[in-house]
Amino acid sequence: MARSRFLSAAVILYVASLAVNFAQAQTESEILDRAAGETHFKVFCAACHGGALLEAPQIAALSQYSPQRIVTALESGSMATSGMALSAHEKRQVAYFLTGQRVEESIVSATSFACSPSRSISERLTAKPNWNGWGANLGNTRHQANETMLTPENISALELKWTFAFPDSTRVRAQPLVTPEVTYIGSQAGDIYALDTKTGCPLWTFRSDSEVRGALFLDTDASGAPETLFFGDFQAQAYAVNAQTGELIWKTLTHDHPLAVVTGSVISSGDTVVVPVSSLEIIPAARAEYECCSFRGAITAINKITGEIKWRTYTVDEPKPTGKSTVGTQWYGPSGAPSWSGPSIDVKRNLVYATTGQNYSSPATGTSDAVIAMDLDSGEIQWVSQATSNDAWNGACSTRTPNCPEENGPDYDIGSSAMIASAANGKELLIVGQKSGMVYALDPDNQGQLVWQQRVGSGGTMGGVHYGMTTYDNKVYVGVSDLPTNNPYNVGEGYPGLHALDLETGAFLWRTALPNVCEESPFLCFPGISAAVSSSPGLIFAGGLDGMFRAFAASNGEILWETNTRKAYPDANGIPAKGGSIEADGPVIAHGRIYITSGYEKWAEAPGNVLLVFGLPD
Repeated sequence: MARSRFLSAAVILYVASLAVNFAQAQTESEILDRAAGETHFKVFCAACHGGALLEAPQIAALSQYSPQRIVTALESGSMATSGMALSAHEKRQVAYFLTGQRVEESIVSATSFACSPSRSISERLTAKPNWNGWGANLGNTRHQANETMLTPENISALELKWTFAFPDSTRVRAQPLVTPEVTYIGSQAGDIYALDTKTGCPLWTFRSDSEVRGALFLDTDASGAPETLFFGDFQAQAYAVNAQTGELIWKTLTHDHPLAVVTGSVISSGDTVVVPVSSLEIIPAARAEYECCSFRGAITAINKITGEIKWRTYTVDEPKPTGKSTVGTQWYGPSGAPSWSGPSIDVKRNLVYATTGQNYSSPATGTSDAVIAMDLDSGEIQWVSQATSNDAWNGACSTRTPNCPEENGPDYDIGSSAMIASAANGKELLIVGQKSGMVYALDPDNQGQLVWQQRVGSGGTMGGVHYGMTTYDNKVYVGVSDLPTNNPYNVGEGYPGLHALDLETGAFLWRTALPNVCEESPFLCFPGISAAVSSSPGLIFAGGLDGMFRAFAASNGEILWETNTRKAYPDANGIPAKGGSIEADGPVIAHGRIYITSGYEKWAEAPGNVLLVFGLPD
């Protein structure tokens, strides 16, 4: 949230429409609090949440928050630096203005589920995972090779099996981890749920300190039975939790910066858990008085038994004073190069591959928008392959305030994990997708040298390749967002849709543009694919910004099945359920069923709170 004297016409119209929510307000106190909340919002919040900062949830989405969530964000969450300018009472006035509810009126029990699991919590879990972590394997290929029930011939018969609605949520970003007995998933509220895979009813819940955005990673015992869950939260903490009972084993802070967060999925090999660390510093950087910037991205390795940090490798050198802004605020650099996505582990070469985003301040470095290979045992950097140079950017470049770095770069993060793929000729390649609209193949045996590159879209702030691709059978399948934005670095026309590339050469095999099925809505709707895509033999699965979830033929890109998730669903677990945009995490394929989450209130997209599970008729 940032200061502004002016509101866009759209913001003014929507703020005016919020008056309807207060038609029943009768007391003088309610009227005064609403007016004060509106004033505080206009001064401190509207510049970003009115559309200037795309990542900030728009007002239509904020109105669906609980007031407690808004107060928490201003007091100790992602908006705490902006909330410092407001008293405790003023924060509650803002929440009342946006939601029409007082904090004490909105408490929702996270355990009041109106369903029962098919098994007892006392029964020991014994089955190994069907889909583990972000990419189903250490190379993050997002391919389910063991799927035999779903085929191109029967996929049109898919039907909804069960839903799970998350309490007090407007987005679902944590991808499920599935075993035949239990489905584990994190939530916006910070709860970890162990759901009965047959029914979707909770076996147990664990409350972390803040939102869990990444996929969980399951460590098994010698027999293959679930033993320990690893994950990170939005306060940059890593956790180990007993997978059988939900009891905390350890919790470790992965970074000392106050705005550090874990958004990507953790991964584990041997005795090591690897955690990517990013931050929210691009948001307060939009404020002229903020000293920008001091965060530096990192990969942190933790001993999986003790929770002790084994090593931490930073992506840039320690920031130093570099000068002052036009309003006299101290600048620091280099900074940024966060790691937004889950690392991949190359057991053969004993390497960790991490992808990075842009620098936050000048000078730009050679480690931003890059793939960094680190030794798994020590964290020592072995090589760096940069995709885009001179990309220093933060929220000040959107709001045109003094902290925008001189590079004013394209904001071309690599937000997806590097995939370790084996080509038909026996050569292993690292496949990397970027928001620039480019896909790259790198040689892991030659210091990450470029093998081929292919442009699949125009790129931009919200595209081309956002969260992830999939690869199998000597092909790379790429979802492209290409949501139109005013990014001057974009190249050519957008191509939102699904694309198939030859793994060895990068040549196009087919390209499928998606139809526009959007209807009039207060929320963004666009037929692009931002969320990660997944595959099983003969099939590609992808969810869209428009809420459409589809199955494609891997051979030619034909749409074989589709459903619109942007709607209300029956309250299966006693919580109102609604789908929306599919933005980040991708489909999980496990034993004849497909798991997908729907709902994402940032970037002006459609909120939602559901996990949907599809399968063939019984």
